[in-house]
Amino acid sequence: MVYNKNKTNEPKYRINGEIFIDGSPMVRLISPDGTNEVCHISQARKKAEELCLDLIEVNPHSSPPVVKIANYQKMVYEMKKNAKKQLHNVKPLKEIQLSVSIAENDLKVKANSARKFIKDGSKVKVVLTMKGREKQRREENKKSIYMFIDMLSDVCVPESLPKDEGDSKTIVVLKKKN
Repeated sequence: MVYNKNKTNEPKYRINGEIFIDGSPMVRLISPDGTNEVCHISQARKKAEELCLDLIEVNPHSSPPVVKIANYQKMVYEMKKNAKKQLHNVKPLKEIQLSVSIAENDLKVKANSARKFIKDGSKVKVVLTMKGREKQRREENKKSIYMFIDMLSDVCVPESLPKDEGDSKTIVVLKKKN
């Protein structure tokens, strides 16, 4: 696989006559039905020609090199389609900031916004920031995080226990599986 000069992140495979094998002329051939065998490169080219398909070099660095019989245009189309689908499904990580002495009404407002993010499919990172003397009572300060998670218990579950990160405690919550 070689990367295309025009588009840096789009792979360009060597196909048919572009495939040159250094050293041993043996290749691992993956046929359209999924079976694989080790054969001579000329025999692999003949099989691809008989099936009216392309011979595509999948992995030139393995020993022996791996080639595949398939429709090249269809393979490139499927790869682009899968890459686009993966980019489309990525949801960002949303962050909610809490403080130790947060009022109950403010906590409810933040819980409602977190509920909206979770229903949209995003993960929510809850950050409890501590200042001054609040840092000395870390275990007592977890109470606000636990109250927040309890308010959201109908739509989400915590990914792990709260983690200490310097002046703050963080926890990531995920959408509850039905």
